[in-house]
Amino acid sequence: MIIREITMLDDLIAGSNNYYPDRIKFCIHKPTRTVSIDLFYHTDMENELIDETGTDKDIYGGDLMLDPIGVLWEAHPNIARNAEAGTPQNGRELKDADVIDELFEILKYWIR
Repeated sequence: MIIREITMLDDLIAGSNNYYPDRIKFCIHKPTRTVSIDLFYHTDMENELIDETGTDKDIYGGDLMLDPIGVLWEAHPNIARNAEAGTPQNGRELKDADVIDELFEILKYWIR
């Protein structure tokens, strides 16, 4: 689901599809700050973002890790698609701290 308005974290958790008991998956198209969240596979959200933005470049995926005492924002997104070649790169850990910070700022804008 594409997030189209600011969402409260508690509402997101309460309305989650509960595919995974310890996480909610997300993908972000960084240039447009568009977020898709809470589908079963990252690839489903990636395809939703491609349909929305018209490009498969600069899409990153990750997980919001749910913890009994709250949500851990420190989960590191991995690259869903290589921005240069457009080839799948699932499972690669993103190490650029500036990009990670920017992605989480996008999440924190949409999810409060």
